[in-house]
Amino acid sequence: MKNTPLVSIDCITYNQAPYIRQCLEGFLMQKTTFLFEILIHDDASTDGTSDIIREYETKYPDLIKPIYQKENQYSKGIGISATFQFPRAKGKYIAICEGDDYWIDPLKLQKQVDFLEKNSSYGMIFSRAVIYNQNKKMNTGILGKPNVSFYELLIRNSIPTLTVVLKRELVLEYLDKIVPISKKLAMGDYPMWLWVALKSDIAFLPDVTAVYNYLLESASHSVDGSKRVLFRFSSFEIAYYFASRYLEKEAFVKFVNIRFVSLFLSIVKHRSFCSLNLLVSVFQNQRMLLSMGNKILYFFISKIC
Repeated sequence: MKNTPLVSIDCITYNQAPYIRQCLEGFLMQKTTFLFEILIHDDASTDGTSDIIREYETKYPDLIKPIYQKENQYSKGIGISATFQFPRAKGKYIAICEGDDYWIDPLKLQKQVDFLEKNSSYGMIFSRAVIYNQNKKMNTGILGKPNVSFYELLIRNSIPTLTVVLKRELVLEYLDKIVPISKKLAMGDYPMWLWVALKSDIAFLPDVTAVYNYLLESASHSVDGSKRVLFRFSSFEIAYYFASRYLEKEAFVKFVNIRFVSLFLSIVKHRSFCSLNLLVSVFQNQRMLLSMGNKILYFFISKIC
């Protein structure tokens, strides 16, 4: 239909008042030959985030379509985008950017959608993003690497969520076939990237199109080393779900060994030695797949725990 958006932007927010204006301005500055909609979900913010969103909603009622929760849904274990955002998206494509990050390239959507429209075998495209450290008040790196395959994603998630545009049909298929299997798979984006990589090619746009705000306390970047390690274990659990179902045996054995070493090094790096018990427990059923060196390490750890 003539007034149907080609892209739906998924933006989830919670207590992001210092950042949400910049985020929304990044959406509004997009120069496109197509229509897009901005779907915002505010998860019962208490810092004035919702007031700022209402201000923008009043100015751009045809573009900005918010949901204002009265009770926090994430704390109930509900996957926000999977439950509230993706099902109401009207676009052929879905772009993702949380309320504390923002886009800096006004042609971001146009370039990514143009590629997907011309290359039907690709189900998703992402780009590079600058890392801005809120503590140091400076750029500290770049996110996003090319050549992302299903196996490479199992080893490490190198896709910056704030740069992604993907086909809505793949998202809905993921919600229908994967999410009902495990509540955990509705949380976060990593399992969805793995699903998309199974079903299609993933493209990389080398341009820097966005800024990722590195905050002092988040799931993946906690100042508490133990929390960081637990996040790595959670990531492994998701990767293992897909690896155990879709990898050939030789590739699966390689995956198990790489991830075992990676988790061990993470424990040592963050001095979270209380997590060694968890490492032993998680790999107990796969210990015979470990290389000789990793077996020795595994049995040594199991003896001292």
